[in-house]
Amino acid sequence: MVISSLVVETFPDFTADIQKGLSEIDKVEVHDVNDNKIVVTIEADSVDESHAIANSFVAFEGVVNVNLIYANFEDDPDIAKAASR
Repeated sequence: MVISSLVVETFPDFTADIQKGLSEIDKVEVHDVNDNKIVVTIEADSVDESHAIANSFVAFEGVVNVNLIYANFEDDPDIAKAASR
């Protein structure tokens, strides 16, 4: 499992709608909203899946930036398979 923490920055008028939309995405949890910044975590099966989910955030109207804060991917099966070669 890969756990990533991100801050999604928004234009202020869009923050509430983006928060709602993010909370509806499978494997995403919204933890906090501070002004125009939304703190989320993604719990995905692989780094690639986590990256794809995070990339989907930019499709929301009003998203200014998506910042990766922390990622733990020691249990990613793709990385483990690559390391064993």
